[in-house]
Amino acid sequence: MGSELRLRTESRRNARFDTARPGNDEDYLLSRLRFDLTWEPSDWVTGVVELQDARIHGEKAISETRTPNIFADRLDFHQAYFDLGSLSAGGPATVSVRVGRQKLVYGSQRMVSPLEWVNTARVFDGARVGVAGPGRKLDAFATRLVPVNPTGLNDHGTTGSRMFNSQLHGVYYTDTALVAGGAVEGYWLLRRAARLGDAVHTVGARIDSRYGSWAFDGELAAQAGSFGGLKHRAALVHVGGSYATDLPGRLKLGTALNLGSGDDDPTDGVHGTFDQLYPLGHAYYGYMDFFALQNLRNAEVTVEAALPRRATLRVALQDFALLSPGADAWYNVGGAVVHRAGDAAISSHVGNELDITVRLPAGPVGLEVGYGRFFGGAYLRDANFALHTADFFYVQTMVGF
Repeated sequence: MGSELRLRTESRRNARFDTARPGNDEDYLLSRLRFDLTWEPSDWVTGVVELQDARIHGEKAISETRTPNIFADRLDFHQAYFDLGSLSAGGPATVSVRVGRQKLVYGSQRMVSPLEWVNTARVFDGARVGVAGPGRKLDAFATRLVPVNPTGLNDHGTTGSRMFNSQLHGVYYTDTALVAGGAVEGYWLLRRAARLGDAVHTVGARIDSRYGSWAFDGELAAQAGSFGGLKHRAALVHVGGSYATDLPGRLKLGTALNLGSGDDDPTDGVHGTFDQLYPLGHAYYGYMDFFALQNLRNAEVTVEAALPRRATLRVALQDFALLSPGADAWYNVGGAVVHRAGDAAISSHVGNELDITVRLPAGPVGLEVGYGRFFGGAYLRDANFALHTADFFYVQTMVGF
């Protein structure tokens, strides 16, 4: 048996860039309590049930009852699955099977993630089969995302969200034996929503390697199929690297470039906006959650340092620009449209973001404090946004039993 309690207070200012819009200024507390029970009747069978109660307190314009919901989910089944593991596949390989409500975690989580930052997190119903050998693993899965119903049991009723109405199937291969000190990954993913005319195929590859004090990771993905009944053609590019110095605090310097294609001509019958699927966008495209890797060029510089008492400091500076500012839209971390200009003359530069995060472990309790400041660029001025800056502050504690 186990449990986990997480509390996070958030304060947002100018989140809508307009004081007249609901939700522009918000202060609220998020609570998430989990209880889990693991049952192991034999060496190769495991059953897991996890209950979750997630709530939001003190909000003004945030819905506690809308389905799907990322803030609230009154006591419900979060995970419930059976594992059949360590079945011999001949030689050193083993086969494992997981069936039920579960989390999917792959690679850097840039494409598929349980999104633990969000108060309700993300789970899928379905089945997963894994074949593993020395340094290699191949997973195949057939699943459907579970929409969160904050006032009833979570099921697969139709929602107003394209992503929550979709199935996600895929094959993911990981090889840690091919490159010394790193991993090479390849994947095929299919997001399918027949009722909406969606069948988005994503084929991609990722490398993560380390050589002494240097680290490098890169990811490429191409998409084909259909989106809303239109032909879909899109792509993702990520390159990043870091260097761990011998300076005080074990200072680590990092940089990254991310590109997610946009639709440069909405009248040509081809949908070109990258479909971000189910990522951990919060970790990569600014902690203020203003951006998704859709119609986006994002550059990042980070500095990380160790502090006394095992604390850590992270400072990140982000730059955001739209690839097709006049033809396509600005999308937030959930893939929703923030603004669509419809003006070919509008600037592509949306702005910059500064994020400062301190993490401090204190015995069984983890403490995290973060501050973000957004500086609007020429796009906000060209589009006549009422405000051009925004602020985000949070304090989070988490304890497990």
